[in-house]
Amino acid sequence: MNRSGHAHLFRDIPIKRKLNLITMLTSGVALLLACMGFVAYEQMTFRRTMALDLAVLTDMFEDNVAPGLTFNDAKSIEQTLKSLDAHPHILAAAVYDDAGHVVATFQRSNSPEGYPFPAAQKMGTRFEGGQLNSFREIMLAGERIGTVYIASDLEELNARFWRYGIIVGVVLLVSSLVAFTLSARLQTVISEPISHLSRVAGAVATNRNYSVRAIKQGEDELGGLIDAFNEMLGQIQSRDSALREARDKLEERVQERTSELEQEIAERKQVEEALRTSELKFRQFAENIREVFWMTTPDMREIIYVSPAYQEVWGRSAESLYQNPAQWIEAILPEDRPRIVEACHQLASSQPAYDIEYRIQRPDGSIRWIRDRGVQVLDDHGRVYRTAGVASDITERKRTEADLEQAHKELMDASRQAGMAEVATGVLHNVGNVLNSVNVSATLVSDKMERSKLGNLGKAVALLQSHSADLGTFITSDPKGKQLPGYLVQVTEHLTKEQQNVIAELESLRKNIEHIKDIVAMQQSYAKVSGVAESVKVIELVEDALQMNSGALTRHEVQVVREFGDHLPEIIVDRHKVLQILVNLIRNAKYACDDSGRNDKRILLRAVNGEGRIRISVADNGVGIPKENLTRIFSHGFTTRKDGHGFGLHSGALAAKELGGSLNVFSEGPGRGACFTLDLPVQHTRANS
Repeated sequence: MNRSGHAHLFRDIPIKRKLNLITMLTSGVALLLACMGFVAYEQMTFRRTMALDLAVLTDMFEDNVAPGLTFNDAKSIEQTLKSLDAHPHILAAAVYDDAGHVVATFQRSNSPEGYPFPAAQKMGTRFEGGQLNSFREIMLAGERIGTVYIASDLEELNARFWRYGIIVGVVLLVSSLVAFTLSARLQTVISEPISHLSRVAGAVATNRNYSVRAIKQGEDELGGLIDAFNEMLGQIQSRDSALREARDKLEERVQERTSELEQEIAERKQVEEALRTSELKFRQFAENIREVFWMTTPDMREIIYVSPAYQEVWGRSAESLYQNPAQWIEAILPEDRPRIVEACHQLASSQPAYDIEYRIQRPDGSIRWIRDRGVQVLDDHGRVYRTAGVASDITERKRTEADLEQAHKELMDASRQAGMAEVATGVLHNVGNVLNSVNVSATLVSDKMERSKLGNLGKAVALLQSHSADLGTFITSDPKGKQLPGYLVQVTEHLTKEQQNVIAELESLRKNIEHIKDIVAMQQSYAKVSGVAESVKVIELVEDALQMNSGALTRHEVQVVREFGDHLPEIIVDRHKVLQILVNLIRNAKYACDDSGRNDKRILLRAVNGEGRIRISVADNGVGIPKENLTRIFSHGFTTRKDGHGFGLHSGALAAKELGGSLNVFSEGPGRGACFTLDLPVQHTRANS
């Protein structure tokens, strides 16, 4: 737990309990660490003692078994080893000759049978596998004649560990009780002054009585805190008195201010004169710019001011507008007029400003586009007493926008045609692939018929006809006649197989021809409904796009994985536009897989529904897209393929926008594949151009 966690843990606990808990935790942790250190030290010491004792015992047996090992007396060695039964913790023992072969063994009676005696190892005593093993060389006349091995269990070590654990627990419990008793008695030295200070502060906050003081109980930090608190109360009491005096002085100041306001009224008249001078300068400025400045009464019945540019823009004189304020409304085209009237009414009441565009007709019949920005002019009481604004002629800008819109429409049409051409190209690719299969099947049928044994069957029939008079004698007696029935059986079996193969190839031809018809019919059906929104099933749409690319995917050995969500609703879209996008995405994914050089080429198609939108993803494990190209991938003419034209993704993005959706891309970088996602609304909405 971090420091803020500790603070949160103790934040709402009373200070008495905080002191108790801090004391208990501090003493408990310190005592626990000391006990753990003591136990660890005892365990290490006892382990060394055990190892030393076992080493001494092993050395003793080294001298006892040396004679028996010299004369190869295994029984005397076993008798010597049996004396280890007096040691309750010895598990097993063994004596090895100088070649490492076991000469004699000992195993405690209560230990499991089949004790796994190890091979003779490096000399020494060590803890291994939950027991203590000791190996010693057996020396005679300064030469090594064998090895003695003794194994001991660790039950005594474990028993000491648990005994020390119980002792530690009892010590911690008793120490905690003592620490709690002492802290409960001693914490009042700190908590009582703080509680007293808290009660005094509560009384001051409740009663607003700043004359009370806290009682100091010592010269420590708490005593200093109480002194500071009392000093603060004294300062607040002094300020309270000062505020009362200030209130009295404020009343006197109000009276003085009344006389000052009378003087300000006189000064205001001087300001109004200055404003009239500023208005003159404003008129000089307004009369020399092309925008039309205007100011009217809130009800628009009186024109206060209009700049001379009105005559240049509206084609009418400013004097005529002063005489007939409704003239500018009458010049607005009837289809735009209601919006302007409503905006003026709102400006005169609740709307502080407006910015609106409309068209006017000049006396010569020409149409002009106007951008009008109006604001409220308020008096000193916040009431609208004037409306003012600036009207600009934006006809040239509108013409430029119209030209740009037409150019954009032409670009979209060109991109759409490019996309339709790509779909048609995909159809031709698939038809070509199927025609290759048709050609292969037709060639196989032709070859089978050329190699058929029907000719040999005719020879056999001719032979039977030549012996029709003595057919029985010919079949039973003539050598050729005897072979004829078996030969006919073989020819029949062979012709049956040929017939089955030819039928299979003809069925393949029929399916391939049907496939071509389906692809062409599918393209024709989409071409007929282009530009018409209709209800379609998402999965069928994706499968149609796959069908148009199926030949190329099969030929290039690209695995297609489908992950379609449950309960996908039908969507209302232009089928042809969606098909154009999906066919292009699947083909690009196939190219990306081919260019990667991978053997495990794979395309994942996913369709999910969420928040009223359908998301169709086409992901591949191909060459990937560099980070710097992700922002340019949908730009017109941008392509990374050598023979690419850069229309497909651009036209796809435009088509997705027209459908009210979007086309997005994600890639982790070169060699990491790419994922294109088509996002479409369930209900068709055409995006604004």
